[in-house]
Amino acid sequence: MGESYSAGEASGAERALVRDLIARLLPSANAGLLVAALLAERASREGSSPRGETTGASGGREASQDPAARELRRVRRQFALAESARTVQHALNNPLTALLAEAQLLELEPLADEHLRAVGRIVELARRVAKVSHRLDGGAS
Repeated sequence: MGESYSAGEASGAERALVRDLIARLLPSANAGLLVAALLAERASREGSSPRGETTGASGGREASQDPAARELRRVRRQFALAESARTVQHALNNPLTALLAEAQLLELEPLADEHLRAVGRIVELARRVAKVSHRLDGGAS
């Protein structure tokens, strides 16, 4: 697959390989529709349809009505949401880790019972936030 092909030159074996790869990496996606959408997108950049026809303003269905284009947009939105979740998770985890470490160190200090309970509550709440943060990236609770 290191060679350069136009959209119309993708062989059936290549399409099947890409479909299989997409199905493994994105099990919730419709791999066949994604391959079709990616080939159509590449063809549109190259100025031809996936079958070698030229595209134009009157070139058939609108992209917004095309199931393959809708599936591609859906998967791209999922990737964008996942990236946002990872960003939020990272922003939460850095200060949370420091907070939890400091609170756990305080638990080791000789404190009054009232203060020890407060520190224990801080540790408990920090662990709950850590679980929520973990779930943002698709982790189990």
